[in-house]
Amino acid sequence: MTPLRSSAWRVVVAAALAAPLPFVAMVVACDGNGNGSGAESSAIEVSNARAQFTTTDIGAVYFDIRSTGEGDRLLGASAEIGDDTQVHEVVSEGGSSMMRLVEGGIPIDPGGRVSLEPGGYHVMVLGVADIPEPGDTFELVLEFERAGRMTITVHVQEFGAEDGDMGHGAMDDKEMDGEGTDEE
Repeated sequence: MTPLRSSAWRVVVAAALAAPLPFVAMVVACDGNGNGSGAESSAIEVSNARAQFTTTDIGAVYFDIRSTGEGDRLLGASAEIGDDTQVHEVVSEGGSSMMRLVEGGIPIDPGGRVSLEPGGYHVMVLGVADIPEPGDTFELVLEFERAGRMTITVHVQEFGAEDGDMGHGAMDDKEMDGEGTDEE
């Protein structure tokens, strides 16, 4: 892991992971082909999908995943609104926090739940040309190991709604494309 390079990064990470507002987005169950039929072996439900965008071109997406079957693994995500989409996690080590790419996916235990939330797992949408306004929605495609591809609707929240704008607007794509992360 590469530590965050400056105190500005700490502000950036804290802002990107601002406290979420309660939103209920979309609940979807998919079969192994991503057909949304709710097959028992790999049924996945996704809810509370929400995002916050900076004044530049970066957004953080959070949601809850529940397995109602054998379990699964979130392998990745994509969004047409951005040039790149990455699954990250925030880890604390030696008194500092750092963001790193998730390698190998996020496991969801049989009957288990995983929350992508500030300070933990989250999806970053990078290179967004037209930043959505609070109240807008966009589609995010999730890729699961068993359930396949699933499209969810994400609700856009006001940036920093809970604790104010903390200066995340200074970050750019180059900083998020692996610099300051633990990308191999």
